[in-house]
Amino acid sequence: MDAFSITVFAAVGLGAGHIAHKTSEGGINLWVALTLGLAGALTGGLGAAAVGMKFYELLGQMVVSAGCATLFLLIWRQMRA
Repeated sequence: MDAFSITVFAAVGLGAGHIAHKTSEGGINLWVALTLGLAGALTGGLGAAAVGMKFYELLGQMVVSAGCATLFLLIWRQMRA
């Protein structure tokens, strides 16, 4: 795992958090959204790399990263409702 991959996962997570904040109509704080997106993306991306995911290498890991970031954000919204 190199620094570029971790940077890409972080960017994906921050992007997912920003999109969640903008689309939630004030339902989620910006910093909470960014933190959850970042945590989910790093967890998903590093987890996919750790288990040896070979689906298009970085692209597949980015998809898993975005999915986990979204999942973290959805779970947070359900817990707050």
